[in-house]
Amino acid sequence: MRLSLLITCACITASAALAEKRAVVLGAQDYGGQAGATAAADISGAAKALEAAGFEVVSGVDLEIGALREVLGSLLGEEAPERSVILLTGRFAHSGGSGWYLPGEADAPSLATVDGRALSLDTVMEIAGRSPGGAVVLLGSPLRDAPEDASEDVTVALGVGLEQGIGTLDPPQGVTVITGEIPDILDFAGGHLVESGRSLPEMLEDAPELEAHGFLSRLVTFLVQDRPVAPDPTGEADEADEAAARERALWRESRETDTIKAYEAYLGEYPEGAFADEARAAIERFERDPERIEAALELRVAERQQIQRDLVLLDHDTRGVDGIFGPGSRSAIRRWQRDNGFEPTGFLTAVQIDTLSEMAATRRAAQEEEARQQDREREREDRAYWEDIGRGQDEAGLRAYLERFPDGAFSDVARARLSEIGAERDREAWERAEAQDTKAAYRRYLEGHEDGEFAGRARSRLSELVESDAKAADEAAWEEAREADSAQAYAQYLEDFPEGAFSKRARRRQAELTGSEATGDEAPSGAEAREAEAALGLNQISRSLVEAQLLAQGFNPGRSDGQFDDNTRAALRRYQEARGLPVTGYVDRRTLNRMIADGLPLPR
Repeated sequence: MRLSLLITCACITASAALAEKRAVVLGAQDYGGQAGATAAADISGAAKALEAAGFEVVSGVDLEIGALREVLGSLLGEEAPERSVILLTGRFAHSGGSGWYLPGEADAPSLATVDGRALSLDTVMEIAGRSPGGAVVLLGSPLRDAPEDASEDVTVALGVGLEQGIGTLDPPQGVTVITGEIPDILDFAGGHLVESGRSLPEMLEDAPELEAHGFLSRLVTFLVQDRPVAPDPTGEADEADEAAARERALWRESRETDTIKAYEAYLGEYPEGAFADEARAAIERFERDPERIEAALELRVAERQQIQRDLVLLDHDTRGVDGIFGPGSRSAIRRWQRDNGFEPTGFLTAVQIDTLSEMAATRRAAQEEEARQQDREREREDRAYWEDIGRGQDEAGLRAYLERFPDGAFSDVARARLSEIGAERDREAWERAEAQDTKAAYRRYLEGHEDGEFAGRARSRLSELVESDAKAADEAAWEEAREADSAQAYAQYLEDFPEGAFSKRARRRQAELTGSEATGDEAPSGAEAREAEAALGLNQISRSLVEAQLLAQGFNPGRSDGQFDDNTRAALRRYQEARGLPVTGYVDRRTLNRMIADGLPLPR
């Protein structure tokens, strides 16, 4: 590919540090057939106009990406220039908030490859930002309506993730970005831009076809009005040059510091200096720009957090107290300013911060006094109510006091007294159950005192009584079967007490009477096991008790909800296996009797 580089300064590196005004002018020979062979000439014309206006200019056509970056780097001296111009004409691509300038050889880059094959506009903006208030970036795109005889289509194929055009621009502070079609941009660069004594907004009034973004102030002229220089036959030019160099150095320092004090320092030294008008305009801009006024206060994070707390206290929600003035804080500031007669800018001055602090202090003092009054009134009501209930002599009064004053002055006393009453009531209930010594008495105690001091002893005694009753019932049933001494009587005994103390003897006698062999302990079929469980008629309470007993015996059945799910069946099988029972996973009479023997309380 043919490359062309037109460098109008003899040595970039040596002269860049001395240049007050620098420019980079880059173009593409191939952008849709619109410029064709005239591209170099057009760019050369703009470059010459800038050079005539005192700019150190580096320009090029159809440069590869490496050369593009090298030329752009010519703006990066040890000191930033007073005025800088970056002119790019050709093809652009963008994705989201990022954009790229495509060199002549960049064919169909994608989002994944564009950074290595194109010039990032973010980098361009960052370099321009080194000359705040004095940087102009000109971006020229191909015509929207290409000529009918254009040799190629204006658009170019792009890879996945990229779109044609410059996209959304967000210039840094103090940078002006001007966009338009290539011929209009080149005309502006070679004409209006090099007119001295005019601000950029004034120039743009004569170029309505262009769009501008970023820093646009009518108070700042882009190029200072030329002043005629008379011949110096006295030979004092060197001294004047040194004085001018000192003035330029002080001005650069003022621009880099970019504060009111810095500009005032320059004016104090050079009240009629070459940059006096710009210094006064910058001071006026500070005095009129709410954002700059607040920025000059250099508020620390802790100070911003206090401002946010003060706003919230005054009923202006900042959506967080984090020391960051985001949209929520700016909206709260505007509402406070509007309510208190200030211009609702969303940015604070020192006077406004003091006013806000005083208002918040007044509100805070009022709230604290109100809180103290409320505390005194609450304490008075607390003591009065304690007296009304007889200083906690009965349980009802104690509970009423705690419901009304859970953190009251006498809440600890009330809770301690209720604990004593509960302990007394628990002991009385246990003594009654122990005196009656019946299953019903112990169940009544456990219903009212499940976690009582004597709950463990109650459960143990209940298990003993249940086991004793079961044993007595077993013996009575066996005696009844022996008296009848029939196969049917023994079958009834085995149905009622399949694991009873006399079950083996009953099976043997039953076999003798029927002339068959005694059956072993083989597990019944699934259907038989289900039928046996259904025959027990267990209700939900009984099932819950079975689950509770399994858990107490170390066989976790899952939730104790009275529903025999897969977890319950698995726990039953483990229990039956551990107890030497037929392993079915279903509750039959034998399993239930063994659980009773293990301490399962029978439902009343």
